[in-house]
Amino acid sequence: MDDGKLDEVRETAREEKPKYLRPSECRTLMRRTLSKEFKGILDGFVAVAKEGSCPHLKLAVELLKPDRKGPSRKKGTATKYLEMLEREEREREQLKKEQLAAG
Repeated sequence: MDDGKLDEVRETAREEKPKYLRPSECRTLMRRTLSKEFKGILDGFVAVAKEGSCPHLKLAVELLKPDRKGPSRKKGTATKYLEMLEREEREREQLKKEQLAAG
């Protein structure tokens, strides 16, 4: 077989195999692409919203709202311990009141 033909077959075989990206590579590619094109995307978005596109205007208003979810709900060990001590103190006081009322 001719070396030229063999090289041609090898090139064709290489071209047909698509290279799949891992999920982390997809996210990285998306972030890089968006960061490079962000100004153009934003300019186009604002231009369409200025023309009166209701969905674009609604999304623009929603994006401008601050994203406040409130304080973290997780409590530290010290806070949990303090709450446990306070709860035990209330239970002791309640028990004393019940004993005085009964006796």
